[in-house]
Parts: sequence; structure tokens; C-alpha cells
Amino acid sequence: MRLVIVGGGNMGGAILSALVMAKAVSPENILLIEPDEEKRVSLSKATGCLTQTEIDETLRTYDLILIAVKPQGSIPAMELLAQWILPHQLVISVMAGISMETMRGALGQSKLVRVMPNIPTLIAEGMSIYFASAEVDKRERGWIKTLFSACGSCLEAKDEDAVDAATAISGSGPGYLFYFAEQMTESAKLLGFSEADAHILVQNTIRGSTLLWESQQVSPETLRKQVSSPGGTTLAALNHFQSKNVGESIREGIQLAYQRAKELSS
Repeated sequence: MRLVIVGGGNMGGAILSALVMAKAVSPENILLIEPDEEKRVSLSKATGCLTQTEIDETLRTYDLILIAVKPQGSIPAMELLAQWILPHQLVISVMAGISMETMRGALGQSKLVRVMPNIPTLIAEGMSIYFASAEVDKRERGWIKTLFSACGSCLEAKDEDAVDAATAISGSGPGYLFYFAEQMTESAKLLGFSEADAHILVQNTIRGSTLLWESQQVSPETLRKQVSSPGGTTLAALNHFQSKNVGESIREGIQLAYQRAKELSS
């Protein structure tokens, strides 16, 4: 499996690093195309991959082309790729909000995969969901699973709409959790903890709770009830959240994120 990564920004760089660290793809089989010299040199030194500054005929010797440029730069990048890409090559996009229809129009290509990773990919703990066009065969779908399993966990979507739905859950989800962690940290500081100690309290509370959820294999509702003793401290806070319709606000916010994802993909 030989891979071209177009774009060495946060996500492109994170995927590259995760693939090399997991030995999913050998560095000599990865070509990074990145015009920014600082990013290109840094990633080359860190991973040992091949690099170049521009899209050209070199990419024709590779099996997969992964596009990780910013959405606003997607059309120019895809139009350049369209000049060199071959029909048998598989194109993978991790560009938020760029639909398969847009990709087909700009690339003139049918073997397409749209992926929504998230920011924990930076530490190979990402959650990615992908949708492949009908032209992508079984072997190539195996390649996708190999690539994004190296970045954390991955799921195949039943349709393209599920990618937009996942954008609102796993894609934007870290932002929601960081927002709640921010409120918990500020509360800890108001209760007298130093900023450093507040971070330790909140980070380890979230980490431990997540590990407990994974180990117990039960619903979050079940675990919530287990830690909510009648008349206790947890229930005092949860009853207040409920009175302020916090749960409903969260669901409404996620729906707005989904609607925005659909708008960006249209």
C-alpha cells in the first residue's frame, strides 16, 4: 500500500504520524505533498517519509491519495490532482464539509472515500467514520480500515449522511467535552483549588469515568444512576441541570451542528 498525503497541517500531520508510529504504512511508501517548508521538513524528520512541494505526475505511482487540505482550499487542490490522477487510484478526503458530489465534480473520479476523523487523532486516539463509494472494492475498504484504525478507532457508515451526523457527534464532540471540562475546572478554582490541581482533578475524573464506562459495557444512564445516591451531592447537581434543561440544550446544540454540517456539504 503506497500513500500520498496532500496537506501536512494538523490533521494530515496527525494521520501521517499515527500511520508511521503504528507501522501501518512504511515511511518509504508515504509521500507528503506540503508547500510550507517548515511543516514539510518537520514531518519528514519526525517520520522519515518522502516529501515534495507540489502536486505532479509523481503521485501516479501510488495507490491512495489522501486529501487533508483546508476546506476553503479544496477545489484548487482537487483541480490540480485531477490533472494527474489515474482512474484506478483511491481518493480519500478528510476535508470537513466537502461532499462526494463536490469531489466527483472537481476530480472526475469515482473511487472515493469520505472520512470524518476528530482531533484526538493527534495522539492516535481518534474516532473516524468513513463512507466509501460503490466503486471501492473489498481490498480497498480493508486499506481504509487499516489506515484509520492506526489513528484510533473507525466505523464504516451506511450512507454519506452518517458522515455529517458523525461530524456533529464525534467530529465536534471533543469541543463539547472541553467546554464541560472548562466549566468543571473553573468551578474547582472557585472552590479553592489551584489551576494546576483543578486540571488534574478534572482530567483524571473524565479519563477515569471514560475507562469505567468502557470496562463496564453498560449505558451511561446506568452508570449515572449508580453514582446518584438519593439526597446526595451528585443528584443535587443533576437535578439543577435538569431544571435548567441542560440535557435538552445539549441535544438541540448537536442538532444545530448536524444541520451546519449538511449546509457545508451541500
